[in-house]
Amino acid sequence: MADIIENAAFLDYRAVMAKQSIDEANQLIEDFKPYLKARVSKYSLRADGNQREELFSVALVAFYESIQKYDIDKGHFFPFANRVVRERIIDSIRSFYRYEGRTVPLEHVDDEYPSAQSAAIKEISMRSYGAQRRQELMLYEIEQLNEELNAWGIDMDTLCRHSPKHKRLLETYRMVVAKICQNQDIVQTIQLKHYFPMKSIAELTGLPQKTLERARTFILASLIIKLGDYEYLSDYIVDGGKIL
Repeated sequence: MADIIENAAFLDYRAVMAKQSIDEANQLIEDFKPYLKARVSKYSLRADGNQREELFSVALVAFYESIQKYDIDKGHFFPFANRVVRERIIDSIRSFYRYEGRTVPLEHVDDEYPSAQSAAIKEISMRSYGAQRRQELMLYEIEQLNEELNAWGIDMDTLCRHSPKHKRLLETYRMVVAKICQNQDIVQTIQLKHYFPMKSIAELTGLPQKTLERARTFILASLIIKLGDYEYLSDYIVDGGKIL
């Protein structure tokens, strides 16, 4: 994969060619299969083999769809395809875990105010169900994050120790994360080549490599959350200078 993805502009060109040629499209899909499998594996912590295969099929179809819908005038291909694949996988994984909420039996509701009390009970029931679902999905995302951090040799204890304690330092790290997210070449290097390009990031941000080395753990974790499928954890990416 590292030899195939040279830079964002080259991938954009390949996507345009793939849109015009089924052979080019098939080749691009084949080249991206390892990446798509890696994306799916994030959601396979609780999925059985059949569900995992189904998710991979969803990812393949979504990637082909992104080729067909790609417009080079609207931006780079990789973030567009990544977003399409992510949305389709999330929709599918949610369907795996969707279940019907229980409601309180209404046989003993006071006959004098049946409609009002029924509506209130239903509202309370739905709120409780929503909170439970949010907690379940939050725990699931934490499991995903832990798996991704482990792939970089990072555990939660290490992450907490390397989280910035001072506001100015936190703002500096946030600036680094924001600038990286705007640079598709660096994003692709991190996501596809699984490599943290210290020199390129130093040039991009103007910060010394030693400073970035100390911040590497926090920056990587922040990027994993911001660039990944963390709908709930993204709201809590920083709490008092600490992730989670």
